[in-house]
Amino acid sequence: MFGFGKWGWALLVLVSGSAQVAQAQFAVIDAASVTQLISEVRTLEQQLSTARAGLAQAQAAYQATVGDRGMEQLLASAPRNYLPSDWGAVQAAVLGTNGAYPALSGDVRAALTANAVLSSQQLAGLSPAASQQLQEQRQTVALFQAMSHQALATTSGRFASLQQLVGAIARAGDQKAALDLLSRIGAETGMLQNEQAKLQVLYQSTLAQQWADEQRIRERVVAGHGQFAARFQPTP
Repeated sequence: MFGFGKWGWALLVLVSGSAQVAQAQFAVIDAASVTQLISEVRTLEQQLSTARAGLAQAQAAYQATVGDRGMEQLLASAPRNYLPSDWGAVQAAVLGTNGAYPALSGDVRAALTANAVLSSQQLAGLSPAASQQLQEQRQTVALFQAMSHQALATTSGRFASLQQLVGAIARAGDQKAALDLLSRIGAETGMLQNEQAKLQVLYQSTLAQQWADEQRIRERVVAGHGQFAARFQPTP
């Protein structure tokens, strides 16, 4: 039939074997499984993206509640403790000896000058006791006026500062900044209340000093007149 010969048949067997080996080397691909795997990978990618977005949101929320917003720098130039802390400091401010309260000392000196009626020459004509008495009364009155002026000016300025803090709440960048502003407002309010209490105590101290001046006046009057029983006795 066909004249292959022995070499032809051998070649045919070799080619057939090679074809079978080649067919055995190709893997069978399941398209449905590949499609399912791709879908699962995409789902995992979406879940990862959602988790990353949630983490970023949580980090942003956390950063909004921690950290320094610099609110302690607000009102850094506001006057603090502008009134003397004890009576010795009050006397030093009246006399202008320590320079710790220059505004108060300057206001006291201005009040002394504005309230004076008697000139220096007229004061020199008085007795030492009367001159000292008059100077003490002048200083007490001037101190009353100076502390009232300082308290009025400072309290008015601090009220304007509180208004600035309240207005800044609407411009706060995040929750932490707003909370810090509210804390600053509370602290400033507390300091104002403390200053009011301190001013009230200083007022009472100054009032007590005025009473002490009046008491010394009465005693000097008694000392000047002497004892009533011996007033009309002739001097030998």
